[in-house]
Amino acid sequence: MEKNKLITKAFKIIEKRGWDKFTLAELALEEKISLLNLKKVFNSKNSVLVHFSKMIDNRVEETIDIEDLKNSSVKDNIFELFMIRFEAMLPYRKTLKEIFKSKKLDPIILKEISKNILNSLDFYLEISNAYSDNYFDFIKKNVTFLIYGYVFKEWLNDDTEDLSKTMSKLDNVLTYSEKMLNKINSLLAV
Repeated sequence: MEKNKLITKAFKIIEKRGWDKFTLAELALEEKISLLNLKKVFNSKNSVLVHFSKMIDNRVEETIDIEDLKNSSVKDNIFELFMIRFEAMLPYRKTLKEIFKSKKLDPIILKEISKNILNSLDFYLEISNAYSDNYFDFIKKNVTFLIYGYVFKEWLNDDTEDLSKTMSKLDNVLTYSEKMLNKINSLLAV
């Protein structure tokens, strides 16, 4: 049983039936495996989402070239990493819309997914050389998470073929954040 294949199949079922009606039993039946064997991969239907997020992380990490990031600005690197992530999720966007429309989305699973995304964003900041060993470094990850969430909502509804609405929103927010960070840094230098 390949986990990524199971995640993709689960997302196809969710796209058709919705998150609320999706069950691991249905996934097991579709894949012709026992529910007990499937339970070894996903301990609950919520864990499908956590594993999806990790699968996307792996795809981003396979795509990036850390050497290329050394020659670009922090803003450009964060922009690039976010867009790689959004492009990796593109085949699943319809399903993600279904999931986030659900009234039964468990706050605990949102916390788990958020934790995973925060860890990914921390990695993005680190490889982008965003940390500068000052008092406000601890805020950067949380602000980056807020930016990600804000732009994610735009991405979910971006009907342009080239994701230009998403890119525009991301560029605007990152530019504003960069200006604010520069102001904070100049205040700290005083």
